[in-house]
Amino acid sequence: MKLRDSLNSSALFSTCRPWVSTVFVAALLASARPTGAQMPVESTQPLADLSRAFRQAYEQVRPAVVLIAATTRPRQKPVLPPFHPEIPDEDFRGIGSGTIVSDDGYILSNYHVVAGADSIQVTLSDRRTYQAELIGFDSLIDIALLKVEAQGLPTVQLADSDLLQIGDWVLAIGHPLGMGSTLTHGIVSALGRQAGIFNRRSDEENRYAIESFIQTNAVINPGNSGGPLLDLQGRVVGINTAISTRTGYYIGYGLAVPINLAREVVDDLLVHGRIVRGHLGVAMAPEMTQELIREHGLDMERPRGVYLNQVQPNSPAEHGGLLVGDVIMSLDGVEVNHFNHLQTLIYGRDPGETVNLQIMRENQLHQVAVVLGEREDDRLLSEGHQRLAQLGFSVESLPAELAAELGFVGELAAELGFEQGEDPVVVVGVDPQGLAADKGIQVRDVITEVDQERVTSLEQFVRFVSKLEEGQFAFFWFWRPDTGINVRALSIPE
Repeated sequence: MKLRDSLNSSALFSTCRPWVSTVFVAALLASARPTGAQMPVESTQPLADLSRAFRQAYEQVRPAVVLIAATTRPRQKPVLPPFHPEIPDEDFRGIGSGTIVSDDGYILSNYHVVAGADSIQVTLSDRRTYQAELIGFDSLIDIALLKVEAQGLPTVQLADSDLLQIGDWVLAIGHPLGMGSTLTHGIVSALGRQAGIFNRRSDEENRYAIESFIQTNAVINPGNSGGPLLDLQGRVVGINTAISTRTGYYIGYGLAVPINLAREVVDDLLVHGRIVRGHLGVAMAPEMTQELIREHGLDMERPRGVYLNQVQPNSPAEHGGLLVGDVIMSLDGVEVNHFNHLQTLIYGRDPGETVNLQIMRENQLHQVAVVLGEREDDRLLSEGHQRLAQLGFSVESLPAELAAELGFVGELAAELGFEQGEDPVVVVGVDPQGLAADKGIQVRDVITEVDQERVTSLEQFVRFVSKLEEGQFAFFWFWRPDTGINVRALSIPE
């Protein structure tokens, strides 16, 4: 019976027994109160305990989560008529977050937060500010390591992200949309997630990208990038990196780099001064399918393992006895069912380490021990970037958006010899005290040739620079919209 009908019925009693009406209405009103107001304390205790865990994790970690402002100065002034008033320079400031991992100033963040920045400012929760140095980065997993000159900083505790399970509670802390320190919560929605966020790169770069994200429904927005993803104990399980969205804002789930992968970047940079990855030397099918099983007559009830399409000549895989058609079932006892998972496991190992693979060959299981190597390109790229640092500048592939903005498209690119699929490189950072600055090289200069060899990709250019020896000169062709081609002779300092 509805409350209104009950009150109407009570009027029948009021004509003869007024006290009955009063008691009846009072009882109805009491029964209509929100049931939550009468819930016993015991029934809300689990929620109170969860809220307490959220607060404790936030209070524990918040001091170690920093705001990062990456500033990029304007690259060139527009050409104005004599009568036009001066237009003031306006710096572009990108906002992100960072996670302090050592009390002497090392900070984890995303590479995309600081890529191409002229200066990086870090603001702590107590409003202290520092200028940060980019120690190094791994663009294949979008992680960067920064350093500020400070001691006694608050730090986070790192967890073992391999222990995460779908359904675990997680918390995200960061500075979304420039609103200040913010806490959001959710659960682990998926593990080892591929999201295709690196598809904007060249095919060569994308081929080696590692996408093995923690997927979560904890709200993540622009500005959260580089902040920590926590478990209920306040330990860092991941570095918040991206959101899946068509609008630029949160619409369902976020993505975080597992902290075990990020920890590899820190260890490599501090121990080796560069990123060192294990290398197997195979090409793999994206996933095992029923079609592959039927095509190759594999004795499997369900798709599992990773199928090898190619074994590269003179690679660790070939030396270890792997063959095309082998199916890798596990690595050191860890079952693998997707090429991205296998890549991630190998990435976490160092060259020279031995991994034990269980493989299926001709429907028989075998054990194979393989000593991992290092990709030659990785070594050359690392040495090339070191050489560029000695010259005082850094480069990246020229993005399509910037190419359009500069006018380096269509007929102009064709006149300079560039064909579709070929990428010049662009200067993204210049050391004001370095040789490149002395030679007049600027950020957003497009490098088209080096020693009369046309630049067709970032890897090709950096590989060339890696071969330069101390004191050896090379001629670099730089293009700018206002002046066209400029040639500069640079040599590695002795």
